[in-house]
Formats: sequence, structure tokens, C-alpha cells
Amino acid sequence: MSRETFEAHMKKRMEDLERSGDHSIFHELQGRIIDYNYDEKSLAMVFEATKFHENGFGIMFGGSLVGMFDIAFGTLTAGLGDYDIAPTAQLSVSFLKGIPTGAKVVIQAEAVSAGKSLMNFMGKAYVEEEIVGSATGVFMTPRPFKKYVEDKSHEG
Repeated sequence: MSRETFEAHMKKRMEDLERSGDHSIFHELQGRIIDYNYDEKSLAMVFEATKFHENGFGIMFGGSLVGMFDIAFGTLTAGLGDYDIAPTAQLSVSFLKGIPTGAKVVIQAEAVSAGKSLMNFMGKAYVEEEIVGSATGVFMTPRPFKKYVEDKSHEG
């Protein structure tokens, strides 16, 4: 894949994410791409730990951090391929510190490998300069699913 193709895919993904509905998880997490790098096959996204994500301890619910990593890895998958989405095959998150409500969470994600059927990622979550979580993920490229999706869309 060329740098131009990667950048075009990332720009399209940013536009798609900005148009996500008011009730989408992306909208609820208040995420946006702040940087991406073709040579390193990486990106950075920032999310907001809003009051909506607060748990009983007064910090961000851990599932919100999982969602942030899932969105960041999925966004990088879209940038590296010729499709809009890719199913998550595996996602493992380590929670290192509680995230206060109101914090800006930056997810740094990079592709470890990008094959024809699977892509492997690793990432770190930061609040300011402090690491608050880490993750690894495996995403399937949707090519094997195209026929299934097309068939299902024609069923009543």
C-alpha cells in the first residue's frame, strides 16, 4: 500500500467517524484522530472520559477503555486496508491506573503485523504523560465476510 492510499483511507475514516450517529459508541466516547504515521503504521486518538462513563468508584468504567482501544485499532485497520470495518477477533486490555472522569485519554496504536486475513496491534493509553492501560488486539479483514454480509442484507 502506498503512503497516498493510507492517507486517503485515514481521511475517509476520520470523515466517517465524524458522521457517526449521536448514539454511537464513538460519539459517546468523544473520540477523534489526532495523528497517524504511514511509516510506523500507527495512529493516535484522543477520547474523553465523560460523566457518562463514570462507574461506582467515581472513575471511568473499564469497558470504556476497552472501547477506546477497539475503536483505535479498528480505525488503523481501516487505514491499512481497502474496507471500512474489520471484526475484532481478540482484544486484551490491561488496566494500570484508574482514569478520572473528565480526563482526556490518548490511545497510541501501532500495527505489529498486517496480513491479508489478520492484523495484529498493540497500544498504550495515556492520561497526560502517565500510562493508564495497554492492549493487544487481532482484527480480521472483512474479505472473507463480504458474501455473508451481502447475503444477509437481502433477507427481509
